[in-house]
Amino acid sequence: MSHLDPVTVDTPPRSQQEMLKDHKQILQNYFDTYITRGLSQRTIDGACWFIQRWFEKIRVRDESGEHQLYIWEAMEPFEGRKRIKEFLLTLSAVDDDNKVCLRSTTVRAYATQLERLFISTLASPFIDGLQTISAKYGPIENPFTGVEYPLHSRDILRAEKFFLTPEQILELLVFLREVYPGLTNRNSTVGRLYTIVMLITETGMRSIEILNLDALGDDRDIFYDKRVIQTRYGKGCNSSGPQTRLMPLTDPALLTLMQYDREVRPRFRNHLVEPALFLSLRGERLSYGALRDSFTRLIEVARKHGVNLPPNLTIHDLRASFATNYLEANPDQFCELMELLGHVSPSSTLLYIRSRGKNRWSSMKEARGLRPGKMGFRAMVYNREGSGCSSVGP
Repeated sequence: MSHLDPVTVDTPPRSQQEMLKDHKQILQNYFDTYITRGLSQRTIDGACWFIQRWFEKIRVRDESGEHQLYIWEAMEPFEGRKRIKEFLLTLSAVDDDNKVCLRSTTVRAYATQLERLFISTLASPFIDGLQTISAKYGPIENPFTGVEYPLHSRDILRAEKFFLTPEQILELLVFLREVYPGLTNRNSTVGRLYTIVMLITETGMRSIEILNLDALGDDRDIFYDKRVIQTRYGKGCNSSGPQTRLMPLTDPALLTLMQYDREVRPRFRNHLVEPALFLSLRGERLSYGALRDSFTRLIEVARKHGVNLPPNLTIHDLRASFATNYLEANPDQFCELMELLGHVSPSSTLLYIRSRGKNRWSSMKEARGLRPGKMGFRAMVYNREGSGCSSVGP
C-alpha cells in the first residue's frame, strides 16, 4: 500500500546535493536499526555495502542531468516496481552456456535485503525529525508489491541425492584419512578438513559455526571434561543476532578433536596466539570460501577414486545428512534434534530430513587393520551398535 499524505503540496526543485544528503540520511536511519536488532558487525557491514552500492550503480537521467538512484525514486508508485523487475531479470540472466549467472539463493538474498529496507522505510518514512519522505518528494510504496522472486530453500524440498547415508559418510572419512593425504602431500590441511567433516557429521553444526570456534583464551569453546562443544555464532531467529548453544561430543568427534588439537593444529602458524580452532596456512582464521573450495576438491578427487558420493554434494549437505541419520537412529527424539541443529521452528528441521526405510548404521569392520593415519590421526574403528569407537595403531 502506498504511503500518501492527505494533502498534496507542490515542492520546489531540489539540488542534487540536497537530495543526496536526504537519501543518505534515510539509509542511515535504516542502518541504525541493525544495531538495535543486535546484528553482528560483519552482517551490518555487508548489508550496508550492498544497499549503498545498489543505489549508486543505478543511474537516472532527468532534466538536470544524470545522478544515482535515490530511495524515493526506487519507491515511486508503479515506476519503482518496473525498476525492481528489471533488476531481478538482470540477475536471472543466462550466460553463453545457457546457465544462470547467479544462483536463485543469491538472487533471493539481494532481493530480501532491498525489500526489508523498503518495508522499514514505509513503517518509518522520515528523513530528519518529523519531515516525511512523501511530503518532500511525493508518494512512496513498497516496489516489491506484486513482484515475485526466487523461493526460499525452505519452500523447495531437496532431493534424496543430496543426503549421505552412514555408509557413505564412513567411506568418505576413510578416504579422507587414509588416501587423500598421499594425493595432496598436505597432511596438516587434510587433517584439518577431516576434523571439520567429522564434526559436522557427528554434531550437525553449521560450517560457519565451526569456523568461528576458538581453541584459546577465555572464549575457548571446547570442554573435553564435559564432552561438549559450544558455538557462540548460532544462526539467529528474526534478526535476533548470534545464538549460543551447547552440543554433546560423540566418541568419534571427541577423539578426533582431541587428536587434532594436540597433533595437527600446532603445525599451523600462530597456533599459540591466534584463538581460532581452525587456522589457515597463513595463521589466520580459516575462511568459509577456503573451506568450501577444499571440500569441493576433496569430493572431486574422491569420486575419481571410486568413492560412492551423490552429485552436487556441498559441505552444508553434511549437516542435513546428520539430521536424517540422527532421526533414523532416534525416531522419538525430534525435539532433541531441533535443539542440536539450533532450530526454533519444527518446519526448519523437517527440511533436513528424508525417510530412507530401515536403519542403515554399519559397524565399519572394514576399518580394522588399517595402517596408522598419515596426517596425525590413528586409524579408528567406529561401531554404532557397540562401544562407540576405539583406536587402532601403535
